[in-house]
Amino acid sequence: MTNESFRILLEALKSHSNDAGGAYTNLRNSLVRYFQIKGDTEADEAADEVLDRVALKLSQNTEIKNLTAYSFGVAQIIYLERLRTAAKNKKAQTEFYAARERQSDDDLQDDLIYFRECFQKLSVEEKKFMQDYFPELPFTELTSHREKLCVEKKLSINNLRIKIYRLKQRLEDCVRRKLP
Repeated sequence: MTNESFRILLEALKSHSNDAGGAYTNLRNSLVRYFQIKGDTEADEAADEVLDRVALKLSQNTEIKNLTAYSFGVAQIIYLERLRTAAKNKKAQTEFYAARERQSDDDLQDDLIYFRECFQKLSVEEKKFMQDYFPELPFTELTSHREKLCVEKKLSINNLRIKIYRLKQRLEDCVRRKLP
């Protein structure tokens, strides 16, 4: 809303009431309540949009007999526009995530195939080492299991982690090379 269109809106409100500022505030608050009742999460923004459009119409020398009724008519139009926009956005978002999910499943399948191929290239000892480090145990039991693994392999926990890190890096590099 420009300064000029705001001035014209205030003059129109003043013709209906002696206190243009108070009338503006009351109208805006009523519009905000209208949008809140309709469930609009951005009621303030919607009310401002109504007032912008009304001010624009007034600045185009359009005669409005009942400014409040006209404003609520514009509010209804804006509410319907926002509903349509929200429905389009929800549909687009749903389609996006559905496509992404399908794509992710396919990508995950490919990654798994490549991982298995790369895992088969490891030596028998390296495969066993990886399987020992990542057993199918509850998280609470992993620490004690890995401590036992350190004793068994005669390694410190840091050396154990470094060895696993290096093996994981080799596997990741192998998988990356296979990806298209």
